[in-house]
Amino acid sequence: MEKYWIIGSSSGIGRELAKKLDAKGYNLILSSRNEEGLNELNKSLINNHEVVPLDLSNKDQCFSVSKDIISKEMDSLNIIYMSATYSPDDSSDYENVINVNILGLLHILSITKEFIKNTNDVSQLIICSSLVAYKGLPYSQPYSMTKAALYNLASSLHIELKNVVDVKVITPGFVKTPLTDKNNFPMPLIISANAAARIIAKGMNSNKFEISFPLPMYLIMKGLQTLPNFMSNYISSLVKKGTDKI
Repeated sequence: MEKYWIIGSSSGIGRELAKKLDAKGYNLILSSRNEEGLNELNKSLINNHEVVPLDLSNKDQCFSVSKDIISKEMDSLNIIYMSATYSPDDSSDYENVINVNILGLLHILSITKEFIKNTNDVSQLIICSSLVAYKGLPYSQPYSMTKAALYNLASSLHIELKNVVDVKVITPGFVKTPLTDKNNFPMPLIISANAAARIIAKGMNSNKFEISFPLPMYLIMKGLQTLPNFMSNYISSLVKKGTDKI
């Protein structure tokens, strides 16, 4: 039976998306480091789903969990790499940011990629990036770097696996989650995790490669990306000035 493996489903957008897909009758595998949060979520859902704790910073665990999941799947496996995102209070912890935000997914794909390519139905691979992938902004390193890498990875896989795996990328603006609750700077056009999940659930059934929201923030960030560097860097510097006053 077809399943959706949501990696990063114990909180934030991933948690809300699990609720949306559960209500639609999808079979889910729920993963994150927070086993207690996963079990709490599972109890609140209409249907009972498989809970598989996973620490993305643990390479061996990524391998073993991935192998275990594909060994149980007889039909297609769909992977949603959601808000399993690490953004530390201490910017010096860059190594763990890269381990969680990028390497964890690469470890998983090294095991699952061939499986999802060779299933009878077209599987989905949905990767959550961010609008900051378009333009590096002040005070967002190395988070922005990892999100840009995820966007690039999704774009590459979309071309490589065309007509075999439906690869999509999610590029949200600011979404109210436990992660953004730690931010001490203005977050324009911020939306709720529930609203974000609703947009993603709808976009999953579309022919779009990119699921981006909210539209005004997308247009701003896309505009910064297309402007000459001297112009986009100047506009981005205004963000820094406004933040410095907080």
